[in-house]
Amino acid sequence: MSRFAFVVVVVVLSALGCARERSRLDTGKERADCRPARSAGSAGSADTAARCDVGLICLSELCVRPPPADCTVVAENLASMDLGNYAEPEQRAPVVAKYRASCEQVRVSKEEAACLDAARDTWSAGQCVPRMFPEMASTSTADCRQVADKVRATMTPQLQGQIDNPQVRQWIDATFQVMQQSCEQDAWPTGLKQCVLRSTGDGSTDAFTSCNQQMPPALQAKLQDRLQSAMQQQMR
Repeated sequence: MSRFAFVVVVVVLSALGCARERSRLDTGKERADCRPARSAGSAGSADTAARCDVGLICLSELCVRPPPADCTVVAENLASMDLGNYAEPEQRAPVVAKYRASCEQVRVSKEEAACLDAARDTWSAGQCVPRMFPEMASTSTADCRQVADKVRATMTPQLQGQIDNPQVRQWIDATFQVMQQSCEQDAWPTGLKQCVLRSTGDGSTDAFTSCNQQMPPALQAKLQDRLQSAMQQQMR
């Protein structure tokens, strides 16, 4: 082999090695290989999302960006959610501009925009595109146990005479477990949790009435679905 040919081979092999190393390091990024799939038993949709960085999807083992949303439409819809449909133009314009800039910055996808279009409150919108609403993220899930315990302590006096029944007690225990899970997994707003924790705990549910007003309708529906599912499991 001539010296020239030897040099060419070395350069090519070195380049291939660098490319493989770069591909390994960039795994999950746009136009790079998807991260390795999780082990069997992982949720399919969650697994697909986790294989690429936020905002990307894994197609044919390559991380790509999905079709973008029309951020003007997204911004108009979110502004209407905040202000209603009859706000003055000078009041509406900065809100629309804020949401359009945010939509473009986080690169909302067409699919996420469809979810936003169906949302009827800010909490629901935050579930569609969490990265667009970082201020809505629950500050912590550590206090969810305290929230469930506080509600239990308030409700227990009203359940006297019933909790002695083993089946009723089992259902009550399941109810508060579901409540804690909902708080942790559905990202209860911090204001809602603080409202519950500030309640007097004197056996009166009056304080919880005002707290309930801070629970978005979509979150209430999701909690109700969780409770119904738990009840069905208890009845089996």
